[in-house]
This record gives sequence, structure tokens and C-alpha cells, in this order.
Amino acid sequence: MAKKAVKKKKTKGIFENRLSIVFITMVVVSMAIVLGVKVRSIKKELASREAYNQKIVKELESESERAKELDEKKKYVQTDSYIIEMAREKLGLVFPNEIAIKPEN
Repeated sequence: MAKKAVKKKKTKGIFENRLSIVFITMVVVSMAIVLGVKVRSIKKELASREAYNQKIVKELESESERAKELDEKKKYVQTDSYIIEMAREKLGLVFPNEIAIKPEN
């Protein structure tokens, strides 16, 4: 009779062990799924931030080019040739030894 009780306890213990193994496996699998989803969302956010960074870098490059162009224009505006050009175009001024010819309307 003692053998039957030991055998019953042994089979009951094996069943409980299997049940706990299945439960632990389910917990581990569910954690892996949750982590996979989280990693996927983080990668997606990282890709969007990288695209934004590239956009900002391009804007910065274009603005620095624009700043260079404005510096060159600033230097040109301070030259005598620009002043003469604007005086002729906007004000119609000429040098004393030149003759101004205007088209008839």
C-alpha cells in the first residue's frame, strides 16, 4: 500500500511540474512578444527621428549657403561698381562726359 501512495504522489508531482513548466513557458513567450512589439515601435520612432535629423541637416546646409551668398552680396553692395550701377538704373544718373539717351514713349 505504501508503494501506491508513493507512486500517486510521484505522478501528482510530475503533473504539477509540467503545469508549472507550461505556465512559465507561456509567461516567457508573452514577455518575448511584448518586448518584440516594443522594439518594433522604438525602431519606427528612431527611423522617424533620423528622417527629421536629415531634414534639419539639409536645411542647415541650405541656410549656410544662403548666408554665404548674402555675405558676397553684402561685399558687392559696398563696391563702387554696384553704386554706379544702381545710380544709372534707378536714378538715371550719368557721368559728366556721357550723354544720356532716353527712348521715346
